[in-house]
This record gives sequence, structure tokens and C-alpha cells, in this order.
Amino acid sequence: MKKVAVLFADGFEESESLTIVDILRRGGMECLMVGVTGREMMGVHDINVRADVELREISADDMDMVVIPGGYVGVDALMHDMAALQLISDMNEKGKFVTAICAGPRVLDRAGVLDGKKYTCYPGQEEKIKEGTFEEAIVLRDGNLITSRGPATCYAFAYALLDALGGDSLAVKNKMVYFNAFDEASSHRETCPDSVKVPEKNRKVAVLMKEGYEEGETFSIVDIMRRLGIECTTFCFDEDLWVKGMQGMMIQADEKFGESIEEYDAVVLPGGRPGGPNLIADPQVMDLLKRWNETPGKILSALCFGTRALAAAGVIEGKHMTGYTGYDQFLTGAIFETKVAVADQNLVSSQGPATGYPFAFKLAEVLGYDPSIVRSRLMYDYAGGILG
Repeated sequence: MKKVAVLFADGFEESESLTIVDILRRGGMECLMVGVTGREMMGVHDINVRADVELREISADDMDMVVIPGGYVGVDALMHDMAALQLISDMNEKGKFVTAICAGPRVLDRAGVLDGKKYTCYPGQEEKIKEGTFEEAIVLRDGNLITSRGPATCYAFAYALLDALGGDSLAVKNKMVYFNAFDEASSHRETCPDSVKVPEKNRKVAVLMKEGYEEGETFSIVDIMRRLGIECTTFCFDEDLWVKGMQGMMIQADEKFGESIEEYDAVVLPGGRPGGPNLIADPQVMDLLKRWNETPGKILSALCFGTRALAAAGVIEGKHMTGYTGYDQFLTGAIFETKVAVADQNLVSSQGPATGYPFAFKLAEVLGYDPSIVRSRLMYDYAGGILG
């Protein structure tokens, strides 16, 4: 088993960082969330995570790969952390993998490992990098250096890291439904609006977190909702707000499930095992879905195993929806479609762990938001056009 250190500093990009950890762990790698600015770090979209270890607890001798996520604030913190820069430099000297995504290559540049190497990064960041040769690519490998461009390319990036470490990315892609991860509108768009279209009334989205939820898909949704200016709150069901996910990540919910959820316009049920079954087993969740199904204006949404919670609550009859591969046999009563994301009446559904982006965009549209500019900033259309 290869060991990977993903460096977390306050201000990290949540959707790309957590997805990378998620995929590497699915692929059988020992992937450590390494705290650089503390044991608990707050992401750029106010998602609080707990590291597995602190930077002082690891060394270049222990690791096979180091990963630098994006997020301008987090990147700036890493660029000024001498211990982090030394780890990167030491690993490069030992011929181990040094990797980065989005604005992360700036940290590699500061550590002095880009000289004579080809790299890629988020558009415009190459202007701030002194060494190396920039090339436009979803993922670019040059020897022990692997780089990628932005939040929506984190899937392709993580799969490339997995392959470099000797893992089987194809098996993980298939299980995550990655080949369905980009909707029909994905292409190289030439233009996008200058601002985000928002409804007259700000909408509120509640995301339910049970132990064993899918971390990558859950927080890509939360990330996108908050980028759009939607008030998105994560709810847990215990006094302790820290909830352990399917891949072992400890992430803090915003609030305990209670009466305040009635103020929300939409509820999101993520997948995960046992996260999904735990939602079904909770009478509070089943009651909420049944009541909201009869309440005008309330949106019920789910992806992956979460769609089976909708079925268990009896709220899908006669509605068009989608779900994880083979779930047509469980979503009886609905009109099953193979599209990546489907909206019908008060229901929004999607397929699997890698379809969190199109699911979030579809939900945003149902709530009255135009996600085009966020799609562009995430590089979703670029990534989808390449894949398609």
C-alpha cells in the first residue's frame, strides 16, 4: 500500500481536496489528510475538517506522494510554511511524486521543484509561476511531477495519481459512475454570463449527514451551493457535530437536525454506505420526506444511495428520476431514466459519487439560479468537453 500526504491549510478548496482523498482511499491507498495550519482546518467555503495527522508527524521518507490542493488562501499559507516547502523539496530530491492542482503549482514553484519541468494549473496562475513550462492540459505528468487545472478536473487528477501509484483507476471510475459525470451541455463554452442569476428570494438547502455518507459527493454539492450564494447547511443527528464519512474522513456538520430545517426550501440526501441505509432507518428523515412531499414549494433531492431513501419514504410514484447503476430495480413506481441528473415535479435526482457537480447544477436551476458562471469557474464544461 502506497502512502500519500494531502496537505491541508486553512482556506483549502473543499470539493477538490476531499474528492482527491476520497478517490485515493477508494483505490486502496493510505491517503493521509495532513494538517499544516493545525489539526482542524476551515476550507474556503466554511467546511471544517479534521486532519489525520499534523505535518510535524510525517517525513519525506514515510511518503510516496505529496498532493497540494488549490484554494488561494490555503495555497498562500503553504507558500509561507517552511516545513511544507521542505517536505516537497525533500520528496522531489528522493524522486517521489510531487503533485498539485488549481493554484497549487505555485507552492511547487516556491519549493523549487518546477525548474525544467512541464506543468499545468488554473487559468492565469501560470503568470505567477517563475519556473517550469506551462502547458494546457486536464492532467499533465512530467516524470515525478503531476499537475492539473481546477476543481472539476480533480477527478481526472486523482485517477491519474492512483494510476501513478500502481492502482486501478478504471475500477474506481466505474464504481463512481465517472463516465456519466458530465451532462449533455458539457462542452468548450466560449462565453458565460458576467454574474450569477439569482431568484428574488434567497433559497435555503439542507444537506443531511449520517455516519457513512459519501464525503466527495456530499461536499462538492455543499461547495457549489455556497459558491452560488445559496444558504446551504449541513445537518447531523447527534450532539457531536463531527461525522465520520464512508472513507473515514471527519467533517463537521453545521447544525443538529431539528425544527429549524422547516425553514429550508430543499433537502439533499447523499449516498454512501452505511450513510444511505442510516437515512432510511431514521424515522425523523422518513417523516420529513413524507411531509415535504405534500408541502407545496419543498424540493426533495438525492443521489446514489440517497435515491433509495426517497423510494423508502414513498415519494417517487409516477415521477421521472435517475439513480445509481442498477437502481431501477429499487426505485419501483418511478419512471427511471439513465440521464446524469433529472428534475421532475418536486424531485431532483442523480446517479453516483462522481455526479455531484451536475446534480448540484440541476438543483440550483430548480431553485431559480443560473449556475453557468460557476460551471465556468470550476472548469466543469472544460473538463466535460475533454472527457466527452
